[in-house]
Amino acid sequence: MAEQFGAGMLLACGVFAAIAGVTKIDVFTTVAIVLLGFFMVWEIRRVSAQQLLTAAVLFSVGSVAVLPSNEFFDVLLQASEGTLIFVSLFTGITFLQYPALKSPSLNELREFIVSQPPGHRYLILSISAHFLGALINLSAMGLLTTFLYGKIGPSSRQRMACAMIRGFSLASIWSPFFISIAVILHIKPELQWWDIAIPGFPLSAFLLFYSWVYDRIFSHHATPTSATATPTDSVPKLSVQAVVKIAFLAVVLSVMFIVSSKSLEVTIPIAIILVTPAIAIGWQFLLSRSGAKDGMLEMFHTVSMNVGKLRNQILIFISANFLGYGVARVIDPELVSSTLLGAGIEGWIAIFFLLVTMLTCTTLMLHPLALIILVGQIFPAEVLGVHNISLAMCMVLVWGIATTSSPASGLTMFMASVTGESLWRIGWIWNGGYAFGGCMIGALYISFLNHWLLQ
Repeated sequence: MAEQFGAGMLLACGVFAAIAGVTKIDVFTTVAIVLLGFFMVWEIRRVSAQQLLTAAVLFSVGSVAVLPSNEFFDVLLQASEGTLIFVSLFTGITFLQYPALKSPSLNELREFIVSQPPGHRYLILSISAHFLGALINLSAMGLLTTFLYGKIGPSSRQRMACAMIRGFSLASIWSPFFISIAVILHIKPELQWWDIAIPGFPLSAFLLFYSWVYDRIFSHHATPTSATATPTDSVPKLSVQAVVKIAFLAVVLSVMFIVSSKSLEVTIPIAIILVTPAIAIGWQFLLSRSGAKDGMLEMFHTVSMNVGKLRNQILIFISANFLGYGVARVIDPELVSSTLLGAGIEGWIAIFFLLVTMLTCTTLMLHPLALIILVGQIFPAEVLGVHNISLAMCMVLVWGIATTSSPASGLTMFMASVTGESLWRIGWIWNGGYAFGGCMIGALYISFLNHWLLQ
């Protein structure tokens, strides 16, 4: 009952955030923030110790930065309002996750992916994690990680885990279902989703190819034996019907989000929370008609329970928001620009400098969200010859790369719980070199993009 009460508060928070996004009436935003505060007070005792410690560090550093200016409560309010983006996005995604995990077409695709023979697995798994993640977010990892529980050796398990998290995280460069896009559009309201997605999709494709090449060069490839190899003729076929249904779902989601966002003049996260419940209900209705045992009541019960489990992520996002906005209040952007210009850091050099600095900070466990907010507030992009879209691309690139190499990222924590490996090993040893190389490739791409945009 206590968990249901907390879930109810968060669902109500998401509803009021959506109403505020549509009506632009401040009182609804205030109600949503109050409900968010009550939710965290109610759920704080259920937050894991590790997340509490991380949040305490983020919040403490932010407090040290903001207390001398007597703007503590202003920054806290700003951080809470920024967290409403996360609540809207993930509440909507939670609705979509239930029918996605029950979908025969998506489960057929999963069986096709995990049954691939050695030599094909890494590339197919990373591409599948990428596109499924772009469509159904974390449900993709739930579908695919069953492969890691099979009878595969430690070397293969490491490679397949890396394939999943690398492919999945790269979807955050362009997919509207990732918080990276939502945060950047919040701090850069002059940009639209497609301003990032159009150049972001080719970049993610280049990095997927780089990920495969990196694996071929640097990973130890065990020679498959007759006991472990999967015969090619035993791989299940993927039906045309399943492919068509998945493609149709992707088109419907994209069109509905774009149309609702433009017609109602709301952000993508608000469009998602407005649209996904209706899509989920229709999807579950079709599944029920085709013989699925679970009905609507079971779906709503599961969704409400899963919404309540967002407590850990919400606490981290509030704390990271607070740190980012707090530090930004005490740093003068003009001082930053004059310092960088005095050091000759501008144009493509500024892009490389920014990406290396951000990747280093996230690898040393500074949360990507706090860093993106800070950079968005204080980095004088156009003064340094960096187009606004190029700056946004730097932010999503760091998010897409650094979530694999940072021991503090939720994705690394998730994979650690699946594989039993330490956060440090997954982040620094498995993915440290990959992240740095990907950052350099991304920097080259963004530098050329920036030169073209400024012409």
